[in-house]
Amino acid sequence: MKRLLKPVIAGALAMAALGAGAAFAKPAYCSHDHDHRSHAADYYDYFAPDRYYRAGAYRDGSLSISVRFGDNDRYDRRDRYHDRHDYGRRNGYRGREGRIVNREVYDTRYRARIILTEELVRTRHGPRLICTVDARGPQARYVPNKQLRRIARRECSRRADIRIVT
Repeated sequence: MKRLLKPVIAGALAMAALGAGAAFAKPAYCSHDHDHRSHAADYYDYFAPDRYYRAGAYRDGSLSISVRFGDNDRYDRRDRYHDRHDYGRRNGYRGREGRIVNREVYDTRYRARIILTEELVRTRHGPRLICTVDARGPQARYVPNKQLRRIARRECSRRADIRIVT
């Protein structure tokens, strides 16, 4: 028992020291465009004020708890806003993402690929076929829309709704 008591006490003291050090640590820099006091109350004590800085307290002193499930953030790792439509769950589409019926990848002369995805999606008006044609890669902006439309017209089913993502 004596052999276990000393390591347990040392571990508890180390955890307390780490907790106290973290309490006095400088908050991490945040590159998102929002009021940073939502995640660090003393953020503007360490970093320059931005347009969200306000004089006075951020909160009224009451306890508030925030819980977030999943990845509902519309920003990616490089702080770019995602504004593309998600035809799986939002915009009137019910249930799961859909079943992929056809998926093909075409190489281009650029460092990009054209990806054709045809999926069967359940909607409130019954199942629908959606054919999405997208150019992806570092040089996707150089792929002409005419080429995307040509591939969509040639490869998508007749009854599919065609979505060309540019």
